[in-house]
Amino acid sequence: MIFPNEYKTIGWTEYGKTASASDKVYFLSQYILEKTDAGYNLYEIGHQGSGFLREPVRSKRVANEDEILICPEELNIKNRAFLIEAAARLISAENERRNSGQTPATTVVFKGFDKHLTFVKDPDVSEISEIEVIDVFPPEPPWLLNCVERLDAANLFGDLQIKFISKTVDLSVYQGDKTIYPCRSSGLAGKFLDSDILDENEIGWTLVGCDTSRKIIQQLYPNLKYDFIDMCPMRSALTKPEKPFVMRCCKSENAEKIVQINGQIGIVVHWGAGEWQIAQSIRKLAFELQNPKKR
Repeated sequence: MIFPNEYKTIGWTEYGKTASASDKVYFLSQYILEKTDAGYNLYEIGHQGSGFLREPVRSKRVANEDEILICPEELNIKNRAFLIEAAARLISAENERRNSGQTPATTVVFKGFDKHLTFVKDPDVSEISEIEVIDVFPPEPPWLLNCVERLDAANLFGDLQIKFISKTVDLSVYQGDKTIYPCRSSGLAGKFLDSDILDENEIGWTLVGCDTSRKIIQQLYPNLKYDFIDMCPMRSALTKPEKPFVMRCCKSENAEKIVQINGQIGIVVHWGAGEWQIAQSIRKLAFELQNPKKR
């Protein structure tokens, strides 16, 4: 796949004006889109010298106008994962339409809302890193998942070539008169450590929580007998990641740590983390995924 990191490395010219021995090339240019009557030709170029305009040393055509599709819509061309998937769909649909003797499409040129151009050649969706967002509910919506979806919609991660998959656990399946939850804000049916008084002489209690919940209940009710359902996302089988992940934990010492669970690399954010902290943590994880040798 060829997909320039930034569109500032892509030049544009009209037919017949592609880099030659007599032309100068802008110093940032790595590719030239040559506009023709039928569409575009795509060239990879090299140059030498100093200054803003430099001497070209090579010009290699990497896709011709028969191979290049032009996306009809203006899009946000700063979202890499979106463009890779869009290019793959457009090329697949076009090649199904073309006859077997025709040159297959390989490349899509996109125009941004700001009128700049970029392209994706031979799009490979496997190069998009999928990240699981692991969370529990209620309350609804799950805070971490909701926050990540809003940040993603605002394109805070567009340059990272990542996409998100939700993995949530419904705590309401454990509801009951003898179920103990950590916090009333969930709105679940049961008892809550932050607001209810428990009878230590009663039997049949079940605590749905984590180590912090157990420590609290042991201090408040040292003689209480109860079953324990461990919902700590770092240990629970219900939240075991299958991909790189981001999850919440109530222990501040775990916040912003890169961890490995079930053979998957991920990052932990604090239970009460806000948007900016979550965005920073996800960017930190993305860097780890893109630079495995630096771990």
